[in-house]
Amino acid sequence: MSKTALEETFGVKIPVIGVVHLLPLPGSPRYDGTSVREIAEQAIKEARIMAEEGINGIIIENFRDNPFLKKVGPETVAAMTYIASRVKENVSVPIGLCVLQSDGIAAVAISKSVEASFIRVPYYTETYVVDTGLMDSIAGELQRYKKNLGCDVKVLADVHIKHGYPLAQRNIEYSAEDAYYRGSADAIIITGRKTGGETRIEDVKTVREALPEIPIIVGSGVNAENVEKYFPFVDGIIVGTSLKKRGITEEEVDPKRVRELMNKVEKYRSKI
Repeated sequence: MSKTALEETFGVKIPVIGVVHLLPLPGSPRYDGTSVREIAEQAIKEARIMAEEGINGIIIENFRDNPFLKKVGPETVAAMTYIASRVKENVSVPIGLCVLQSDGIAAVAISKSVEASFIRVPYYTETYVVDTGLMDSIAGELQRYKKNLGCDVKVLADVHIKHGYPLAQRNIEYSAEDAYYRGSADAIIITGRKTGGETRIEDVKTVREALPEIPIIVGSGVNAENVEKYFPFVDGIIVGTSLKKRGITEEEVDPKRVRELMNKVEKYRSKI
């Protein structure tokens, strides 16, 4: 995916992708018996708020299924397929999937069924040390699965991902280069240390200077107060925590916070 293709996917320059953090799904340790239909209704509510306030894409994530499995079970795939389908019916912006811990194969399968536009894969290339153990590259398996399934979903791949530590400890620009050119990712995501943690502008600048031709997305810690410093260096933004009430990840989406962020984005877009 070129920078232009990223714009074409979302219909704007520097698209902002909002994260819908799903309630705990059946089979997960925190699941409380809420029906999948009710979980879907909450997801639809939050997706609508974001879309109505100008967000350009929605990514659906099983955020509250922690502690995570390396590969999810069929119950998670079934629930997320139903929820994604319902969300897609209720918003007009592109939707995507992120299946945690990093089950890109499940994300592709769901995307094929619901005709999602993109997926996020946290551990795509290289080996990472995380709380669940070691996460190995799935790029080769995922790209072959996409091909065999006839699914053209775009792959947004993290490098030096939050909550993970690359075993090789390579420079971030080397990891980004391999994920894009050897791993065939469509865009590269750069994050901070944890969910909601601010992404180091130095990391973004380093990758941009080394790889000026590739699409770069800042993937954590963006808010209305700091978003402007990323504008000159990124081609997209993924945001979740700062859109929530009081900036707390597990709270509901706050329309005012979404509006404040998007006002800054729209103001910048009008100048480029």
